[in-house]
Amino acid sequence: MSDFKLWGWDKKPRTMLRFIKAGDIFCFKLDEQRYCFGRIIIKIFIGHVAELFDNISNSPDISEAEIKQARRLIEPVILDM
Repeated sequence: MSDFKLWGWDKKPRTMLRFIKAGDIFCFKLDEQRYCFGRIIIKIFIGHVAELFDNISNSPDISEAEIKQARRLIEPVILDM
């Protein structure tokens, strides 16, 4: 992975689907206390293909170092639009 820029989750409340692109890092709630992270790999005609990382956190924040060390948890999945 080359250099990239991390934006805080509070940069804006929501991103429109048309602005999601390969390389984008995302976060989602696993349960009431834990967060998971992933990365968009590519956009295809039925959605976006993403990989989910093995990094689970009590906070929705992740560092560049944590992303670089993260491993893929499962095979890539298609996220429907």
